[in-house]
Amino acid sequence: MTARIDDVTKPVRGAKQRPTPRWVGWFLIATPSLAAAGPLWGAGPWTTFRAAVAVLFLTAAWDWWRFQDRSRTFFTMLGMGIAFQVSGIIALAWSKPPSDAAWHELLGVGLMFALGVALVQLYRTAETVLTIARGWLYMVVLVEVVNLWELVSGSRLSNYHLAPDRRGTPGWSDIAGPFGTPSQLAAVFVMAAIVMAVGWSLEHDRRLRWAYVAVCAPMPYLLWRTSSTLGLLLFVIVAVCWLAVYSWGRRIGIALLVVVLVALPQGRSLLVSLWRQISTLFGGTTDAAFSAGDAFNLLRDGAVLLVRSTWIGVGPAGFPYAMTTRSTPYFTHAVVTPHSAIVEITSQYGIGMFVLVTLAGIGLAKWAIDRLRRTARQPLRGAPRIVAMWTLVAVLMWPLLSMLGPTYLDQSVAALFVATVAMWARHIERPLGRRVRPSEVAFRNLPPAPVAQPTKET
Repeated sequence: MTARIDDVTKPVRGAKQRPTPRWVGWFLIATPSLAAAGPLWGAGPWTTFRAAVAVLFLTAAWDWWRFQDRSRTFFTMLGMGIAFQVSGIIALAWSKPPSDAAWHELLGVGLMFALGVALVQLYRTAETVLTIARGWLYMVVLVEVVNLWELVSGSRLSNYHLAPDRRGTPGWSDIAGPFGTPSQLAAVFVMAAIVMAVGWSLEHDRRLRWAYVAVCAPMPYLLWRTSSTLGLLLFVIVAVCWLAVYSWGRRIGIALLVVVLVALPQGRSLLVSLWRQISTLFGGTTDAAFSAGDAFNLLRDGAVLLVRSTWIGVGPAGFPYAMTTRSTPYFTHAVVTPHSAIVEITSQYGIGMFVLVTLAGIGLAKWAIDRLRRTARQPLRGAPRIVAMWTLVAVLMWPLLSMLGPTYLDQSVAALFVATVAMWARHIERPLGRRVRPSEVAFRNLPPAPVAQPTKET
């Protein structure tokens, strides 16, 4: 008999497992909102989000030292974090990019994997996955409130990529929320839509469940106001996958979505823009500041820079510096940021990190497919399968998803998304909950057993 969602996602105390402290749960819920705030809450590289990551990592380290949970996901995230730091330092010493930006990015990458390690270690059951999804939900609400303020007032936050004297120009009409650039807002909305789909399936509070759908309803319009064709396309793909989970969605929902795309002027505009982007993929002429052709040329320029660095990489945050100080053979309309995590990682950290990240992605996809095969008789929307399904979607979409923003490795919400998917991998590894092995210290601290009192024989 298939387990109900309530049974799988019930609180860990009821599951008779060692619970996460309540304050850790509040930290997990608050972390997405702190990630969205980014540099707006903090001074320089020290933001409230990074302080929260440090607290969670120290808590996870203490948790692991006491209970020594054996997890392949934990050691994979830890190993990849160390590999990034080692590769980055080697590339920094070899190529010598500007050191301030390089060390800033190394700090951001370190915090990305520190958060991933923390979420993996603090995982208990699907309830922990749901806690993070609720945090993403509250973050989306706050971001959309900022977007509403932008649309009504015409103003932008202090970190907007255009100066205030540009107000009224065509570029000013694109909204960015708290993320500085419209393309980064588009990336956050696509990431959040994936997490909202997981939260919808796991949520056992009926009053809260429909909130996951409600916050996704205005996303198409807000994505259209970012002028991100790729962001809209990826959101449509997420919507199709979400509808495909349910039989009514496969029969009615997908067809209705296609009709809406064709009927609305914005939908037809998306299709036309998508066709234009495809037509410029191989360097066709375009008046746009950034196109699919520019993205392809950035990839080729990244390969050239990698070869010139003897396959070691141009160093952390070295891609923009190399693009502006060295001649590259492919024209990119003055775009010097990588606009792709694959280009960013490979060109800056070397061929070794490209191979490692590729193997990790293939392994995670295979892991999710194996989980789906083993649970083929269970409903897809159930907790044991839904996380595996959306993990597979996230892995397959990640190469395109990482192309939305100018950079990926130094973005707080990108770090949060990587850590969230790492927790999903931990759930795939052991979907019915974590089983811990107490350490010798814990055994030594066990209270003595009560001494039996002698009884008189009658």
